[in-house]
Amino acid sequence: MRVYSYYTHHAERKRAIKVGGLLLCAILVICLTWDSSSAKLLIDVDNPNLGKMPIMVAQFTSNQPGSLNGSELASIIRTDLTLSGLFDVIEAPQPLPLTQNGDPDLNSLSSSGAQALVMGSFQVNGSELTVECRLYDISLQKLDLGKRFTGPLSEHRYIIHRLTDSLLEKITNLRGSFTTDIAFIVDDPRTREIFLMNYDGYNLRPLTDTKVLNLSPDWAPDGKGLIFTSYIKGRPDLWYVPLSDGRRVVLISDRKGLNASGRFSPDGSKIALSLSVKSIPKIFIINTRGDIINQLTNGLGNDISPTWSPDGANIAYVSDQAGSPQIYIVPVTGGRPKRITLSNAYNTDPDWSPRGDELVFTSKIDGRFQICVIKPDGSDFRVLTNKGSNQDPAWSPDGRMIAFTSNRDGFKRIFVMDAKGTVQVPVSNKSGKSPAWSPRLSR
Repeated sequence: MRVYSYYTHHAERKRAIKVGGLLLCAILVICLTWDSSSAKLLIDVDNPNLGKMPIMVAQFTSNQPGSLNGSELASIIRTDLTLSGLFDVIEAPQPLPLTQNGDPDLNSLSSSGAQALVMGSFQVNGSELTVECRLYDISLQKLDLGKRFTGPLSEHRYIIHRLTDSLLEKITNLRGSFTTDIAFIVDDPRTREIFLMNYDGYNLRPLTDTKVLNLSPDWAPDGKGLIFTSYIKGRPDLWYVPLSDGRRVVLISDRKGLNASGRFSPDGSKIALSLSVKSIPKIFIINTRGDIINQLTNGLGNDISPTWSPDGANIAYVSDQAGSPQIYIVPVTGGRPKRITLSNAYNTDPDWSPRGDELVFTSKIDGRFQICVIKPDGSDFRVLTNKGSNQDPAWSPDGRMIAFTSNRDGFKRIFVMDAKGTVQVPVSNKSGKSPAWSPRLSR
C-alpha cells in the first residue's frame, strides 16, 4: 500500500510538507486532548484524574457515488476513539457548517463543547481508495494536522483503524491497537475451534479445523501463529498453529498429564505452561521445541495460568496452595512466590498489562465472576465489571483495552472495554470464550 502524508503545524501554513513512504497500510485520526492552562491539545495518559476529551467526528465526504459510505468511515473512527476510553465523541452536524473558503466554520462549532474536529474526504478509483483526513483545534481555530492515505478499497476498515492508531501514537506517544485481531474459542455442540476476528468483531473467520476440543489460545509475539491446548491426540497437549494455514498444526509438548495454558515469553523464545508432576500441575518453562528449561513452582498446590511480565523477568500464575485459587508472582530465575491477591476467595485468569503496571484477572464476588485489576505489589485492587458473570480477561497490546468473556446478554460472548471499565461493548456475535489479543499486525 502506498501512503502519502502531509503535515501542517499552523493554520496559516497553507503549503503542505509532503512525505512519501511505502507502508503496508496506514491512516491517522485527528484528535488531541486539552490542557486549558497551556491552551494545547494533548493527552497525559498517566494522569489519574484524566477526563475524556470532547471531540467531534464529521461524516467523510466524496464527490463520487459508490458502495463506500462516508458515514461508515466516520463511524469506525468514532468506535475506535470511544473504546480507547480517552474521548467523549460528539457527532458533527450534517451538513458541516463551512466558511466561504470551504473550511469548517470552527467559530460556529465552538458552542458544541468539542475541543477538536476530525473531518475528511475519500475517493475511489477502481479498486483503490484514497482518504484525506484533517484535525482542527476548535478552541484555537486552527488546523493542527492533515494526512492522505491510499490503499486497497477492500481494506478500508483496516485503513481507518490505522488512521486512529497513528493518531493515538502522536498524542500519547503510544500506538493504538485498532489494527489488531482477537482469537477466541467458539462454542459449538461438537467442537471448540479457534476463530479470529478484528478487535471490533468484524472479519470473523475460522483458524483451526481440528474437530476436537481446543483451549487457551495465545499469540506468538511476531503475530504469525498461536499456541493452544488441544485434544487432537485424545489428551491435553500443547500445539502451534500458523496463521498461514490453520490445518497445519505442530505439536510442541505431549508429556503425560496436562500440557496446558501455554504463554509465550515477550521475546517469543520460551513458553511458560502447566505440566503435570505426579498428577499435580506445576509451572514450567520450555523452549519453542518443547524442551524443558526449568520447573518454576514446586509447592503443594495446583499451579496454572502463567502470564509473563512485559520485561520477561517475572511470571504471575494461579495456585490453590493456600486452599483457594489465588494469584502469585515468582521470578523467572526462581525464588519464593509472592501472593498478591488477598481479597475474595477465588481469583484466577491473570494477564499482565503490556505497560507492566497492572494485572487484570477474574475474581468471584458475591457469587459471580468479575473482571478486576491490581498492581504487581498487590495494591490498588479495583473491580471493572458488575453485569452478569465475566471471565478470561486479555489486554490489548497498548494496555488501553481489555477483551473478556461475559454472559450478561444471556450467552457467553466476547466483550471489549477500556482499561478503566467505563465503556463495555460486545464484539462477537458467536458464543465463545478465552479471548487472546494479537500483537499489532501488518498487511
